[in-house]
Amino acid sequence: MKNKIYVALYLSCLLLILTGCNFNSTYLNREEDKKDAEKVTNEFYKVLEKKEFGKLTPFFSPRFTAVTKPEKLNEFLVATTNKLGEIKSKKLDHWESKVVKGSNATANYVLYYIVERTKFQSKETITLTAENNQIKILGYNINSEGMYK
Repeated sequence: MKNKIYVALYLSCLLLILTGCNFNSTYLNREEDKKDAEKVTNEFYKVLEKKEFGKLTPFFSPRFTAVTKPEKLNEFLVATTNKLGEIKSKKLDHWESKVVKGSNATANYVLYYIVERTKFQSKETITLTAENNQIKILGYNINSEGMYK
């Protein structure tokens, strides 16, 4: 009888330990993750270069659009184009990624671009995240001396 109690107690403890475990694999700065994020940013820049700002909404995460309304984003992009000029070319300067696969899956990417524009050069940072197996833009930042003139 005592052995049955110990076996049941042992199995209960083992089950409790196993259910509390997380099985994850973390990948930092993998080339394939960079390529996945670049697919999104390349399409984003194609639409941006055509000045079709209304078509940019699907690129953004719902968390982005919850704090930045499409009208405000449109105003910002028009003002940026007016101050800095049209995009002539862009070059990926550097990037970072962290992808976790497993029971607590997440994916975050940050791509830093040097963008040549007709009036001023800009440094643009695009932060992305994976949501529902799609990579979406979570943040878009433009730095340029032309913004202050």
